[in-house]
Amino acid sequence: MAPPDPELDVAATAMVAKRARFVVVGGFALIANRFVRATEDIDFLVPDSDDNDRRVLAALVSLEGIRLRDEEPLLEEHLVGQAHLRARTRAGLVDVLRGGAPPLDYDTVETRAIPASYGGVDFLLAGLSSIVGFKRLADRPRDRNDLLALEEIHGELPLEHIPGLDS
Repeated sequence: MAPPDPELDVAATAMVAKRARFVVVGGFALIANRFVRATEDIDFLVPDSDDNDRRVLAALVSLEGIRLRDEEPLLEEHLVGQAHLRARTRAGLVDVLRGGAPPLDYDTVETRAIPASYGGVDFLLAGLSSIVGFKRLADRPRDRNDLLALEEIHGELPLEHIPGLDS
């Protein structure tokens, strides 16, 4: 069964209702940074916190989420202490990610985030410097194209040292 188109307002509302900390990254953050393109999922960056993981998990369960790789009901061990979770929910595909070292750690990304309000709920979207960092790190063809489009829109992009990428 194909997942529904991603509904950021529905997913963000569930996260806020459970008081989860998160920053929207990925395609929706690109759109917030003035590059409009289709996206197939919702990407949430979350802090490394067992308590927050449980809140995120409760939000995903409230969205009838299941783990995408095996279609199993979501359990604590799928997220608590894990680097990544991909779930199918009634709000579409949701990826839950953790940041790495600065400047792509949760605290830095959160500090640089753009406040947003959508569907009556307030949340944060990754700012341009964070998006550029994540796109450089992923380095897939789509990410390289996103960087070119962002450069056309914004001019010279902010480039920061990314551990593991820049020597």
